[in-house]
Amino acid sequence: MTKPLLALLVSVLPLYAEETAPTPSVVQVDVYSDFQCPFCKGFAEPVRQLERKGVNGVRVSVSFKHFPLDFHPDAALAHQAAYAAGKQGKFWEMHDTIFANQAAIKRPNLLEHAALMGLDVPRFIKDMDSDAAKQAINAEKAEGAKRGVNGTPTFFVNGKSYSGAKTYEQLRELIGGEQRRAVALAEISDAAMSKGPDTASVTLEFYADLQSPVSRPALSIIDQVMRQHPGAVRVQFRNFPLAFHPQAALAHEAAMTAARHGRFWEFAAFILEHQDSLREQDLMALAGRLGLNETLFAADMQAHKYAPRVEVDVVNGLGRGIRGSPVIFVNGKRIDGVPSLQELTERVNEGLLAKK
Repeated sequence: MTKPLLALLVSVLPLYAEETAPTPSVVQVDVYSDFQCPFCKGFAEPVRQLERKGVNGVRVSVSFKHFPLDFHPDAALAHQAAYAAGKQGKFWEMHDTIFANQAAIKRPNLLEHAALMGLDVPRFIKDMDSDAAKQAINAEKAEGAKRGVNGTPTFFVNGKSYSGAKTYEQLRELIGGEQRRAVALAEISDAAMSKGPDTASVTLEFYADLQSPVSRPALSIIDQVMRQHPGAVRVQFRNFPLAFHPQAALAHEAAMTAARHGRFWEFAAFILEHQDSLREQDLMALAGRLGLNETLFAADMQAHKYAPRVEVDVVNGLGRGIRGSPVIFVNGKRIDGVPSLQELTERVNEGLLAKK
């Protein structure tokens, strides 16, 4: 979790899972770069280290994306040269050569590079000057613009955007974090923290802090509405621990561990009923009563395995403008604080009518 997020929220700890879920197979890294950009030159070697070595324990796929900037007069042709070298299986060799000789990437220099690489030079020239090369580069520039790229280097790790050059060690840390996030999401799906059928007409998203005294009455109202409309309403819990509740992080960690084993709601109910008894030993004892392995449960909390699962909800909530809890979305329409039974019933009825 980043420092700014830690400043807003309690640090979120992760959890344990005895069963092994499938690990996401590949972390995809897309690098938008300009061959005449000095910052891209500094980033080129870390990218190559990543492309060649990957990250221990993580499969990584690196894709170079052409993004020549208009104010770099020699960039476009350099990208066309790299494209042409790629047609002969030597893209990365040309990539390295261009960045190593960034001050000399005029047309004669590029032809000399091609010859020294042993490329078929006439074919190289034809491919470099082709409409196909220009179209491919323009297509990647347009793709990058749609993804919000407006400078180089910009790169994406499994779709998450980062700007500026990084060291190989920084890339390893980012990718390791992304892999941990992907594993946590794979092991604890939304379904593990929901009640009601997937086919329900109305979904209630419930952003809550398990240590907050107002979370319990809010959930009680939700449960009453669900009983009024059996099978028609689904509730989806979202983690939103707050910084001023010192035991919230630990409580959410424990609840996510229980969710991994299909016991989220029992665990959450205990926490809401015992908000003054949320010491680590209390939560461990509850894990034991629910049939979870207390030793492994404790070990995974110390390893912070599932912190990213809580963080995903927190980040999504912040992106939706949430700064406190509880917050309930009824088919996307927001209610702040604890709603009255009448208010929530009316919102749910509106949602049910809209589905007819």
